[in-house]
Amino acid sequence: MTDARTVPVFMIQRRFAAPIERVFDAWADPVQMEKWSGPTGSQVTVLRGGIAAGETLHARSVSAEGQEMHTLVRYHEVSRPDRLVYDQSFADAEGAIVKAPFFDVWPRVMRTEVDLAEDEGGTRLTLRWTPVDATPDEEAMFASVMESMTGGWSGSFDKLDAFLAG
Repeated sequence: MTDARTVPVFMIQRRFAAPIERVFDAWADPVQMEKWSGPTGSQVTVLRGGIAAGETLHARSVSAEGQEMHTLVRYHEVSRPDRLVYDQSFADAEGAIVKAPFFDVWPRVMRTEVDLAEDEGGTRLTLRWTPVDATPDEEAMFASVMESMTGGWSGSFDKLDAFLAG
């Protein structure tokens, strides 16, 4: 029997008043990415790795409250100036994939697709976030918190907007 369930996909779009190359560089250069990525109030530090197809990047994020989390990102596609595809997971301090720190049930791997398009002198960004090889319970949890994901990504995009303007 075939598994006919549909994997949930979170999608968000945002227009930035910056050229497509500038927006792409903010995503594809680790130094720039550190300056804007992560939730509002957090600070991201790249610990090792790079942003290129086939590369892995390990980063630490510290929230405004001082909570530390690690992320492991595996890049599949980095196509200048309009597309990035990567798998993102929570990790420990050594870079091994671990369970999400805030949910008992959460996908271990999330596929992120970032598509950029020129838009009247600026850039239209479309982000898709999809669980990879998740259980039905993990997919259900993911689907149940999409509204809060909108808030989280919007906060990151606000930081990106300010970074691009500065």
